[in-house]
Amino acid sequence: MQEFNPNHPELRKKFEEYICASLNIPVSLLMALPLKSRGRSSAWKIEFVSDEKRSSVVFKTAKPSPAGEISPAQTKELSRQYLLLKQLETTKLKVPKAYGLDEAGTAVGVPCFLEEGLRGQVLYNFLKKKEKWADELYLKSIIDIQEIKKEELGEFKAELNTERTAKTLLKEVAEGFAAFPKGPMLTRLLEKLPAELPALPAPCFSSGDLNPKNFLVKDKTLSGILDFELAGFIDPVFEFLVPLFWYPLLLKRGLEESFFRRKGLDPKLLDWYRALVFTTVLLEAMRDEKENGTPPPAGRNIKEECILALSIWVKKGTF
Repeated sequence: MQEFNPNHPELRKKFEEYICASLNIPVSLLMALPLKSRGRSSAWKIEFVSDEKRSSVVFKTAKPSPAGEISPAQTKELSRQYLLLKQLETTKLKVPKAYGLDEAGTAVGVPCFLEEGLRGQVLYNFLKKKEKWADELYLKSIIDIQEIKKEELGEFKAELNTERTAKTLLKEVAEGFAAFPKGPMLTRLLEKLPAELPALPAPCFSSGDLNPKNFLVKDKTLSGILDFELAGFIDPVFEFLVPLFWYPLLLKRGLEESFFRRKGLDPKLLDWYRALVFTTVLLEAMRDEKENGTPPPAGRNIKEECILALSIWVKKGTF
């Protein structure tokens, strides 16, 4: 299968007809821009004009295999994303509206749907400036996501029935590290984590990616939350701490303490959960090194950073 490109001249008319039918407005297509995606689908920003007003939507399609094929499982996953967004529209969360699911791919040649083009600036831009309102909004938005109950998801809750707990994460890392030689530190780490397993909070609903770049704001108010591809019921502390690893400028400003306080959690849990996060990141870094055989990029060496931090935790129990 040839790589799909919405800018192809033969697709222009089809795209206009598809968007027109999905949004129920006349449109004239302007351009399509590919968006970066680490998830299970490919995304394009589609610019169009309707009644002299310029607007945009996000076109989502299943991410093809290296051979360019889209499997039935990938099509089902795309449908799952669409149905979840439709259900979340009925909750308090500000998610993009979804339109025009076409599982058969009859409209433009691939299974697809449209997402509303939300307006706003990325919350991370304000977090970088250490603006207090941004810290507060980030915490509140995460807690709002985690407060969504299974009952609010209607029939879709069956799709999210598998819970990803700290225990399942421990099992995943133990199985993952089985493929690598283990020195004394790693051996001790894999013994210490389950041996010191604390009383854990119940899994909560999550988008699956609480990256601060997935939160949009306008006039210091949340205008939208993006990327629910990996949504499910997940350990709330682990989910919260993962983005803080990848954006270390968010550390040492009270976010962790405030999150624990608002969730009614024992702050003594923090170091154990930090160790779990470092361990999962280390495993992914080692897998990436093994598969790609490339040296770490200049700047942050994730593997060495994790090994150093975990060596301290194994010896002292703190960071």
